[in-house]
Amino acid sequence: MIVNKIEPQGYCGGVIHAIKMAMDAAKDPSIKKPIYMLGQIIHNSNVIKDLERYGIITIFEEGLSRLLLLDKIHSGTVIFSAHGVSPKVYEKAKEKGLNIIDATCPYVLMVHKKIEEHLNKNYECIYIGTKNHPECEGVLGISDKIHFVSTLEDIKNLNINSSFVYATNQTTLSIFDTKALFDEIKRKYPNAYIDDKICNATTIRQLAMENQPSCDLCIVVGDKKSSNTKKLVEASKNKGIHTIFVENLEQLKKESLDGIHKVNVSSGASTPSYIVDEIIEYLLAHNE
Repeated sequence: MIVNKIEPQGYCGGVIHAIKMAMDAAKDPSIKKPIYMLGQIIHNSNVIKDLERYGIITIFEEGLSRLLLLDKIHSGTVIFSAHGVSPKVYEKAKEKGLNIIDATCPYVLMVHKKIEEHLNKNYECIYIGTKNHPECEGVLGISDKIHFVSTLEDIKNLNINSSFVYATNQTTLSIFDTKALFDEIKRKYPNAYIDDKICNATTIRQLAMENQPSCDLCIVVGDKKSSNTKKLVEASKNKGIHTIFVENLEQLKKESLDGIHKVNVSSGASTPSYIVDEIIEYLLAHNE
């Protein structure tokens, strides 16, 4: 079996930044305890388990917003995840007297800043994102005047009567899908300022999948909740390549390798390198 590791691999800068802030807080005796993670720091259950070993408590419940999750924290330190939070969450945490550690990805903070700037200039702001994603929750919490869209149909249903339109997006979307949405916005609102904010790490990985060498199977490693990882799976499948999505070695079924001679392995920007390495070692051993 020939195994091709599609680069880049490992954490992106935003994930490294968030994990380091959480680890530093856990090890610092001067930081108020207990330490709570508001939502999942990144979308990877293995990373969350690792942090919990250092005493960091993850506060998460499917369907609950960050604002409501804050009601479960009454003292100590709260860490805001890499996905960012709305200004209302920040203010509520301050009102509760919590020590705040903001681990928001710098790329996400830039999106917040740009939207706030254009709202203050009386622009109509269109934001492309994934429904119920925490990054979108944080952005949409900035103002109820933001026009949220996910599909071409959403854009067609917009009714904006202004020549000042600003359009931006969630940082972990598909570069291919997003282009089509921006094109539709530009068609409908020719004067719109298009500000594509898909982060560099996401873009490079998707392009690597688009240009991956021929293979019998592509394995994408990452958490099922990870937006950027799911987009890698989509990019590979759109190439007509047989692709499977696993979170770890345990999920890789031996029978899925029957008749496979050439494998490409990719991973999301929040996937620990050691998990990918375990899978690659297994694949190479399967060769023997």
